Amino acid sequence: MGSRSAPSVAIIGAGFSGIAAAIQLRRNNIHDFTIFDKAGDFGGTWWWARYPGAEVDLESHLYSYSFARHDWSGTHAGWAELQGYLARVADEWGLRPNFAPRSTVTAVDWKADTGQYAVTIEETGETRRFDAVISAVGYLNKPNIPPFAREPQVFNGQMCHTASWDPEIDLAGKTVAVVGTGASAVQVVSAAQKVAKEVTIFQIEPNWILPRNAREYSPRERERMARPLHYTRERLRLYWRYQRIQAGLSHARVDGSQNKKRKAEAVRFISESLAGRPDLLEVSIPDFPMEARRTVLSDTYLDTLCRPNVKLVPHAVTELAPAGVVDETGAKHEADVIVLATGYRTEEYLSTYQVTGPDGVDLHEHWAGEPEAFLGLMVPKFPNFFIMMGPNTNAIPLVAFYEAQARFIAKRLKGLGDHSSVWVREVANRTYNRWAQARLNRSVWVKTNSYFRGRTGRVLSQWPGSPTAYLLSTRLLGLPATRRTRKTGRAA
Repeated sequence: MGSRSAPSVAIIGAGFSGIAAAIQLRRNNIHDFTIFDKAGDFGGTWWWARYPGAEVDLESHLYSYSFARHDWSGTHAGWAELQGYLARVADEWGLRPNFAPRSTVTAVDWKADTGQYAVTIEETGETRRFDAVISAVGYLNKPNIPPFAREPQVFNGQMCHTASWDPEIDLAGKTVAVVGTGASAVQVVSAAQKVAKEVTIFQIEPNWILPRNAREYSPRERERMARPLHYTRERLRLYWRYQRIQAGLSHARVDGSQNKKRKAEAVRFISESLAGRPDLLEVSIPDFPMEARRTVLSDTYLDTLCRPNVKLVPHAVTELAPAGVVDETGAKHEADVIVLATGYRTEEYLSTYQVTGPDGVDLHEHWAGEPEAFLGLMVPKFPNFFIMMGPNTNAIPLVAFYEAQARFIAKRLKGLGDHSSVWVREVANRTYNRWAQARLNRSVWVKTNSYFRGRTGRVLSQWPGSPTAYLLSTRLLGLPATRRTRKTGRAA
């Protein structure tokens, strides 16, 4: 095998993070890469989550790349606009020749003979070797299917999870059961109420809700935002707003000023919105700390609850019936369509494929149910393997994190040829994760069961600081935390 000046790289995932990684590789003169995705086009989450009302919670100007401006239609983009934006950016950077759509990766295995990873594709059974692998599947990739929906199908209607919406489902004139009250649920409910005959929501517990303050831009606003200076100014304004909220974990500590402020705003918003419905208000104020679970942002959900064709059932669904569902009290509810808005199995990082490193070390066995990685990016014993949006990197603004992670990875890979590997030092990984968990243990996230936590109670998803702290860490800590070795096929 001849020597190369740049490595071959497999990127698994063609959403925001995968595209960011590919562009950063190209910027660093690394052109031998392939982007694998099970979908038919670029978009990631926004290719699959096409349910009625699907929109992003974060403002459009911040939920986008710093290097790719767009004429956003409003403050918060819907799934179609976001998927189109990602496809456009990919085309502008010439990524389509490197794209392998409808290619589901099932295994990534280290091969000692060449010091490369063998990447196996389900659809073709093909195995290809790469010097490095970037996992860009995120952690919102495996739907959480509740137990009652895993049983043999007894429901005579249509049932679908919001994570992989069936476009053939039409809610118009139907009786719709929505299971869940999280971010996707409130969007489905608000959209379904406008066209459905009846919407029934099944709620185990209420969530804290704040207004999203979403609106369409006027033609004049869009014209002004088209100017680079105004566009950049809006991005910076939003960035520093979230920096203030998250600095010192102020939003995620019961005694934090931002947490207190947001809780007061949420109580006021819920109370005022449901003032005429004491029956709804009684079951709509959570008893867990503010921000302990993902706070729902919606301008319309609480008003929608008060509509005559909407009913809130404060009980879990326990089983399916031919004509609908049965709740935990034994009551039966008819439905033509069941929408599972039950989130994702977020604690199972990289669970859609197997990763095996040197000496046959299995990544999931190595983690033993508690995923951790240095800056969420690298795991000891797994050379040349990188994770985007890995453990403890969930924060706002997400896309800024993706860009920072892509820069970190490209810098580690630049100049990496046939005969070397990059590792994260054990001591760096151990020190970093002890620091992160010590800070997280001061937060509200350890006080309530949520998708932020794993089975052991450890906070797996959240970043324990401000966005600026993370961006600086990816720039300053990479060199002392990692090292290069000659490829031997064994961990050093």
